[in-house]
Formats: sequence, C-alpha cells, structure tokens
Amino acid sequence: MEALANLGVNWKLFLAQAVNFLILLFILRRFAYRPMLDFLEKRSERIEKGLQDAEAATKKLSEMEEKEKKVLTAARSEAKTLIEAAETAAKKRDALHLAATEGKAKQFLEEARTKIEEEKKKVLLEAKREIAEVVALSVEKILKEKVDATKDKQLIQEMVK
Repeated sequence: MEALANLGVNWKLFLAQAVNFLILLFILRRFAYRPMLDFLEKRSERIEKGLQDAEAATKKLSEMEEKEKKVLTAARSEAKTLIEAAETAAKKRDALHLAATEGKAKQFLEEARTKIEEEKKKVLLEAKREIAEVVALSVEKILKEKVDATKDKQLIQEMVK
C-alpha cells in the first residue's frame, strides 16, 4: 500500500471508487445493458422474421404469377375454342340460310315457270279460239251462209291442224 501511497494513490478513495464502479456496473448491467441487449435481440429477430416473410412473399408472388400465367393460358385457349365454335356455328347458320335462300329462289323460279306455262297455255287457247272465230267468219263470208255447229267445228279443226 505504501507503493500506492508513493504514487499518490489514496487507497480509501480507490476502494470507494472501486465499490462505486461495481455498483454502477451492476446497475447499468441490470437496467441498461440487459434491456438494451434484449431490445436488440428482439429487433434482430423481427428483422430476421421480416426477411423470412419477405422471402416467403416473394416465393408466393412467383407462385401466384405462375398460376396467373396458367389461368391466362387456359382462359386464352378456352376463348379461342369458344371463338372457333362461334365461327363454326356462324358458318353453319350462314350455310343453312344460303341453302334456305337457294331453296326459296328455286321455288320462286319453279312457280314463275309454272305461271309462265299456264299463261302460255291460256294465250294459246285464246289464240286458238280467236283463230277459230276468224276461220268461222272467213268461211261464213266465203260461203255466204252460216254453217251449222257440227260443220263449224269440223272446219275449225281442219283449219287449226
């Protein structure tokens, strides 16, 4: 101790400072360092958990993007199928309409031909009748007398032939 006294160190003061240092060290360790270390450890755990969550979210996002791509591909193929089916149905419907229209046109032409034939027959009959009348009048003028109905018919038929 004398050596310490020669150096100018007061051992009572030194001992009091050492006790004060130990008390301060105990208080700081108990109330400051340990809560600070616990806080830092919890923060590290939260950061680690946040990183894991971010990694999991990234993984889920990539999985969702994959699913989205699959769903979009399926939707596109389904839409393409629906469009093709609609086009096929439209072509069939157009073909049916065309066939119906052609049928109606043929029917119309057939009716027109029938009407033309009927008109032709009517005109021919009327022309024969008029010719018969003209022949009868001609015969009457030539013969200067009226021919009876049976002779009239015979003469008309011979003239028409």
